[in-house]
Amino acid sequence: MKADNQEPELLQAIEQSTTLAGEVFARLRADIVSSRLPPGTKLRLEDLRDTYGVGFSPLREALSRLAENRLVVAIGQRGFRVPEVSAKELTDIAMVRKEVEGFALRLAIRHGDDLWQARVAAASDAFAELQHSSKKVAEDVWESRHREFHAVLISACQSAWLTHLHGLLTDQFDRYRRLSAKSRLPNAPRWLIHREIANAAISRKADKAVKLLEDHITEAARLIVAGLLASGDQQSAPLPKRKRVAASRRFARSKRALTELPR
Repeated sequence: MKADNQEPELLQAIEQSTTLAGEVFARLRADIVSSRLPPGTKLRLEDLRDTYGVGFSPLREALSRLAENRLVVAIGQRGFRVPEVSAKELTDIAMVRKEVEGFALRLAIRHGDDLWQARVAAASDAFAELQHSSKKVAEDVWESRHREFHAVLISACQSAWLTHLHGLLTDQFDRYRRLSAKSRLPNAPRWLIHREIANAAISRKADKAVKLLEDHITEAARLIVAGLLASGDQQSAPLPKRKRVAASRRFARSKRALTELPR
């Protein structure tokens, strides 16, 4: 009888631990994607416990899930760290994202109904509204609507696996973009390409919509890499004056290019 009485308490404790793990997973994921936890950061359990206010058990579960999603890397028996970044990896992520998101978009155009069309139009309008706002838009708000647009775009693909893979790739791509975009204004006019993609999708012009999407991802990746390389130029060893001036000009050009990054 005593064991029977304890069973509901045990199930409740397990449920609470799972809920906490889910919450800390979401918070850690957001901090990694936004670069609040920059590449290379060591994630010590003691520090995370103090920062996020949870115990070791939900932290370990959350970190294991993040490792499965390649948002953290296990360091043997010494814990975890945020992965480093490289132009080569970003190029790889962009290549796979184009294949996955492009295929998902093609399926969404084939299967999407009137409700999907309305949701795509609404997401496009909501994103454009931020660009036309007279007030400065908070970065997290901008990022949320941008992500929502891409998620809604493929939401009618009728494939849970494609949707899951798209979410993982979006996390990785956004981490690179936000890391490379520290100096960019979040409300710069980049909504036009999204409006063109949305219009092509709503009009059932699959080839055009997918081509616009692929070009958008390719150009975004190119500019992100330019930003990462420019940052590397600034951290290199001292150069002669002539080379310092040239590097400074390259860096300035890259920063201007990044402010025009299509979303």
